[in-house]
Amino acid sequence: MKHRYTRIASAIFAVIAAITPSFAGETAERIYLSGKGPSDAVEWDFFCSKGMNSGEWTKIPVPSNWEQHGFGGYDYGRDKGEKSDETGTYRTKFFLPEEWKDKHVRLVFEGSMTETSIKINGQPVGATNYGGYVPFRFLLNKFSNVEYGKENELEVFVRKKPTNFSLDEAERRADYWIFGGIYRPVYLEVLPKAFVNRVSIDAKADGSFKMDVFPQVQQETTFRGTAPVHIDEVVAQIQTREGANVGKPMVAPIYTGAGRVRFETEINNPKLWSPEYPNLYQVRVALKLEGEEVSHYTQTFGFRSFELRVEDGLYLNGKKILIQGVNRNVFDPQHGRAIDPEEAWNEARMIKAMNVNLVRSHMPPTFEFMRACDELGMMVITELTNWHDPYIDTPIARNIAYEIVTSYQNYPSVVFWANGNESGFNLEIDELYHLYDLQDRTVIHPWTHFEGIDTQHYPNWEKLQEKLASKRVYLPTEFLHGLYDGGHGAGMEDYWNAIRASNNGAGGVLWCWADAAIARSDQGGTLDPSGNRSADGIVGPNGEKEGSYYTVREIWSPIQIAMESLPSEFNGLIPVENRYYETPLNECTFSWKLVDVPSEFDRAGKAVVKTEATIDGPKVKPGKSGRLKLSLPSDWKQRDILELSAVGNNGVEVMRWSWPIDGQDEEVIGDEYPKFKDGSRFKVEVGEAVWHFSPKTGQLVSTTVNGKDTGLSGGPNLYVGNVEGAVDVSETWKATVAKDGKSVVIDSKGDRGSSFRWTIASGGRVTLDYSFEPSNDAVHYGAVGFGLEEELVESKRWLGKGPHRVWGNRMKGPQHGLWENEYNDVSTGQEWGEIEFKGIFSDIDWMSLALKTGASIVLDAGGEAEVGVLSPKIAEGVRDKNSFGGPVRAYWRYPQEGGLYLFHKLPGVGTKFAHAQDNGPQGQPSVLTEPLEGSVVFTVR
Repeated sequence: MKHRYTRIASAIFAVIAAITPSFAGETAERIYLSGKGPSDAVEWDFFCSKGMNSGEWTKIPVPSNWEQHGFGGYDYGRDKGEKSDETGTYRTKFFLPEEWKDKHVRLVFEGSMTETSIKINGQPVGATNYGGYVPFRFLLNKFSNVEYGKENELEVFVRKKPTNFSLDEAERRADYWIFGGIYRPVYLEVLPKAFVNRVSIDAKADGSFKMDVFPQVQQETTFRGTAPVHIDEVVAQIQTREGANVGKPMVAPIYTGAGRVRFETEINNPKLWSPEYPNLYQVRVALKLEGEEVSHYTQTFGFRSFELRVEDGLYLNGKKILIQGVNRNVFDPQHGRAIDPEEAWNEARMIKAMNVNLVRSHMPPTFEFMRACDELGMMVITELTNWHDPYIDTPIARNIAYEIVTSYQNYPSVVFWANGNESGFNLEIDELYHLYDLQDRTVIHPWTHFEGIDTQHYPNWEKLQEKLASKRVYLPTEFLHGLYDGGHGAGMEDYWNAIRASNNGAGGVLWCWADAAIARSDQGGTLDPSGNRSADGIVGPNGEKEGSYYTVREIWSPIQIAMESLPSEFNGLIPVENRYYETPLNECTFSWKLVDVPSEFDRAGKAVVKTEATIDGPKVKPGKSGRLKLSLPSDWKQRDILELSAVGNNGVEVMRWSWPIDGQDEEVIGDEYPKFKDGSRFKVEVGEAVWHFSPKTGQLVSTTVNGKDTGLSGGPNLYVGNVEGAVDVSETWKATVAKDGKSVVIDSKGDRGSSFRWTIASGGRVTLDYSFEPSNDAVHYGAVGFGLEEELVESKRWLGKGPHRVWGNRMKGPQHGLWENEYNDVSTGQEWGEIEFKGIFSDIDWMSLALKTGASIVLDAGGEAEVGVLSPKIAEGVRDKNSFGGPVRAYWRYPQEGGLYLFHKLPGVGTKFAHAQDNGPQGQPSVLTEPLEGSVVFTVR
């Protein structure tokens, strides 16, 4: 077979010449053999043993997962039966300059799935690496087959299915997509013979600084006699990120070599690291010989103290803090586990903007994401990848635990180690975290109680109350499991209020950040979330913000405004609560706008900003409340909307609010007066519209405009439903009709005490006033509704809260404004990119439904109605709790008849693991003790 090789030696040599003129006093150099991510990946030769495009040599970009380039086969971790077990063989060439003979040269892989061994120039080099989620390296100097001054052939053999059973079970039979290949960067690390291999730092909030330095002197020493002196001193200097020295240098003698050198010092009043003030420092460590610097090493760190106080809570820098966390796995819909550095930063910024202060990942994140967490201010739980039993065999697990701690321990964002997940805990390696970690961080076992912290997942409302009533510190490292449009924000307000009111609730970590839908190369790039297994994100696979994103953002906003509407005597004073951990509100800025919106009959008009200003926040300390003063113009009441946004001290918007301004005059749309049509007193013509009512019941039969049906009919009807389904609330009606001046009035009374009145007035305005007697049942929903032909509806435009729909247990998030969208029938988690057209929209002033006939149905609800539009589609998928796909409870109860509703009791939406009624009071059924009363004005044009 003829083999082809990737020839990049000349490019590597050019890079070396540009960046490595001398190693005297220098630090490590990194020479990439691959790209840093998918966007700059480098082609290597590749041979796949089985599956797609197997059996011949070709090319593949590195880093990447081979499935995304049409090789091998796709598997989800929880698939039954045997999974794909193809192997991949990679080949490339690299050049080692002659002068590197005296250097320390490592070949580093940051990640390769799942078992990896290498050959150089046809000979094996080093031991096989087991484990797909942590870096590993090979020291090249020790191997005689490595040639300097020449090209070397690198061959990498990757097994997707490892030969070790426990590793296969731990990393590949998990609840996520399984991939193969070299998916993180590969590079040469070139160091001088005497260098600092790594450091371990413990920098506390009181300014105390402790550091272990691990130097290496890679030069021969004698077996007998006196060893030559290669370095004689280690000097460490704390610096700002800009390189200015902080405190005095730390100096320690070193005799030839040492396994560890420890430094301790004190820094006066250091700037501390926290999610709100992510202050960072660096320490520069130099190895010297007779006063001359041989090499140096620089490490970024932060001063901070994070501690678990048993039976109390979590403390950061001496102050109690609540975890506002989200689970995130390393995933990209186009590239699998291969992530570009800029993508990692963008995702971190987006998570931070949702007011999250902690990220947990089942798999160790990329170093670029870690740097983003350090600099943006997000705490991190770093985890050994092991999902359920069995746990990884101890010899392999020890290596992985060592790599996790030594790779991530100096990031101040890391506050916990997680030794596996959900029963995948190798108890034999717990001690290693404490042995390797100078900070001695707490080790958690997610889903159980360990080292003084209870992390049990997915408590229902009853279990949550039990946990919060105990003395144990409680931090569910997964809760409110999202699925489709359920979970996350649904039930969260109840949960969060309970956690904040407790003594031992430490916060919580939502599952999870993004829908893990992979663009499958064997299906033309179709996004596949593996049914209901991975459609559980707050955002879609490409970062599409779903409804719960805005709910979470508002509930976790560090600035809270409880004002639901502008009071009648509003004078520009807005009550604010500061829920920041340590930021006073005067370090934030607020911007406000006065906005005018077109009328409900203007189908093309846009919102217009009339006045806007930016002001500093009030002097309100964390944990306190105060008032924000807006200097509004004298004519502010003539505007339609007041918008307010808050920007934190990092320049990022933390929340946006808006309120309607009452007092606008109604638009006069014509002076046509109603008249009876065709001799029927229950068929009324007004302008171009004809309203036909039932003489028997007074209910609407049909509505036409210019002879074309609008699809609005059959109401008002009372719709209520309990856990078993729709409740029979039918009544016998008696209707009467009369003239009231120039209006036509139709009254109807039911035998259960309900009543409604139609008033058909000039200008085509048809007012419905209704009062329905409630059911005696505890109901999930209660609504007054009408028929609406779905196939006639083209789009909707509304003034009210939006753009996302709401549920009874997910009211937070949407804001008042002018919104519009085209008809769609999307189901979140199975389709992405469009905001749902169907569902319940809150605080509606008016809503205009554009029809395919060219007509419109305009509903004027007065600003407080919860309007349901058509029946939203529930995502398809297995719902049997005993199925291998897992229990699915992310659905809702909703009227099955009608199409346009005025809700008085909103249904809740469930999560993957719990019905809506199990996740707090907002989602529970209740008995409606008061009549369902309201008033709405219809106009059809």
